[in-house]
Amino acid sequence: MNADFIKQRNRFKAATIKRINVSEESYTNVTNLLATIAQPFHARKGEFLQHAGVPATQVHWLASGVARSGFFNRDGVEMTLRFFREGESATTLTDLINGETGQPAVQFLVAETTIHGFTLDWAQSCALRAQHEVLQHYHLQAAMHGLQSLAQRAYSSGETSAQERLAAFREEYPGLEARISQRAIASYLGITPQYMSRLRREAEAAEASEGSETAARG
Repeated sequence: MNADFIKQRNRFKAATIKRINVSEESYTNVTNLLATIAQPFHARKGEFLQHAGVPATQVHWLASGVARSGFFNRDGVEMTLRFFREGESATTLTDLINGETGQPAVQFLVAETTIHGFTLDWAQSCALRAQHEVLQHYHLQAAMHGLQSLAQRAYSSGETSAQERLAAFREEYPGLEARISQRAIASYLGITPQYMSRLRREAEAAEASEGSETAARG
């Protein structure tokens, strides 16, 4: 059993329980089960955790750092789908399921910062899940949370302006903007890095103007 995995997982117990709506007992039991197959890994910034076109076989649980998932569209343009932070599993579930039969992954996973974490072999995770009801429920809750996030992301992308999408990104990923590249954020928002710079300047100008007005009224 990997004691360091348990230690690191306990750091994020409260946040994860709240995020995916499971009990503390469930979280602890699942942590102890997964600790039997957890293997430490490290990745440098820019290193791929999962390659598109290669069957996905591993879940990457992050103790520190940020990862990004995405794909390349028909024109070869990189499209970012989401970011993963400390305490989260960087995984693309459909690719893992398809990987069970040797089908290649559609999405990639890449380290946006230096990452320290643990890999969990998907086949071994499935075997554990088949044996333990608590793990079945936990994975179901995690999958439901992921689907809800993707649904909200699809709505934001299709129904809002770039400014509103940037505001939604900042709300969903507080503090992340300062940790990752402007290029990655632009890809997530579906805009160019140049337009991203413009949005930031406009936002800073609006904040400065609002601050001046507040000071004047005071």
